[in-house]
Amino acid sequence: MISSLLSPVHILSFTSMQGSALERILRYTAMKPGLLHVSVVTDDAPIQGKQVLIDELAALTSVEVFSQVQPNPRAIDIESMFHDDRFSNTDIILGIGGGSVLDSAKALAMLMTNRGSLESYLQGKPITTRSLPLVLIPTTAGTGSEVTKVGVYSDSTGRKHTLGSPLMSAHTAVLIASLLDSVPPKLCAATGLDALDHALESIWNKNSTDNTRECARDAAHTVLQTLPKLYDATVNNQERSSLQEEMLKASNEAGIAFNLTGTAAGHAISFILSESWHIPHGLSCAFTMLEVFDWAVRDTQNREELAKLGKLMHPEQEKTDDLVFALKSDIASLLSHLEIPRTFKDLSLNLDRNTIRKEFSRVETDAKLHNQTPPLPMEDLYSLLEAKL
Repeated sequence: MISSLLSPVHILSFTSMQGSALERILRYTAMKPGLLHVSVVTDDAPIQGKQVLIDELAALTSVEVFSQVQPNPRAIDIESMFHDDRFSNTDIILGIGGGSVLDSAKALAMLMTNRGSLESYLQGKPITTRSLPLVLIPTTAGTGSEVTKVGVYSDSTGRKHTLGSPLMSAHTAVLIASLLDSVPPKLCAATGLDALDHALESIWNKNSTDNTRECARDAAHTVLQTLPKLYDATVNNQERSSLQEEMLKASNEAGIAFNLTGTAAGHAISFILSESWHIPHGLSCAFTMLEVFDWAVRDTQNREELAKLGKLMHPEQEKTDDLVFALKSDIASLLSHLEIPRTFKDLSLNLDRNTIRKEFSRVETDAKLHNQTPPLPMEDLYSLLEAKL
């Protein structure tokens, strides 16, 4: 995967893995001979193969498991794990789970070398020291967190913050397709759409470059081709290991792209949906994907770049407008196929115009919104959302 050259993280990909191979990866990453003291950060999700891998690792080296992680990880939980006496002699941190787990592991690795409280960093305290050696293993194909320099954390008020620094990046990311075997259909859909949104937002982003747009385009193409097949195979309990490998790589590639550009308006909107109404992150991102697409294609460069993606999907088409329309139709069909909510009522939210303006006013100060091209003024953002009442 040539896009890995854009990432400072060492990326390894496997169909399956045993504890002995993981122990070698950890030892090489930590660059420490002899017995390693490994802190494993995970959660209670019943992921097939995860516990087996942790148990096999524990038979080979010193392992302590920390699982105080919940969706939209809370700073208070991360600080509780950090102050656990078992963390004191950690040589390396292994995060194995979904995005919330990987983000929690990043914060813990950062705190091990920078000290202090996570809340203080959410309020602007600078990160000055490289994190403790950190290996991340995703168990969903969506967040790309294993290759990004950012984490998302909830403070004591429930407000979500994005904390980012190159010093927080993992040292090694390990993609293991078999760990996706137990992902249920709804999670497969939501996380896959998160990856698609990462890729698209890296294309219509003021920080994009030729390299990041190419990387994002390849990721989006793979997601559009693979996700509906993987979803159907998950629903029907069919063999899907090769599809899982493809989706993990696409999610990883989208992560590489948005690690360089940041995300944009769709993610800024999604944070409010998650903060105020606890809508899962992937669904929150997908909720306005088509509307933000329509806004993005007002920009000439965005139209041309999205037409290139449309050409990958529809090589028989030639005209830019036809390719952009075909691509939007592909995305709309995917959202319908995955049964993604499209209105506030579909989300079981009975909102009105005043509530939208009150709750979503917080987006105005979100840096992610200001990555959007063309710029999305607040009145237009409100109109976009009010059309979904």
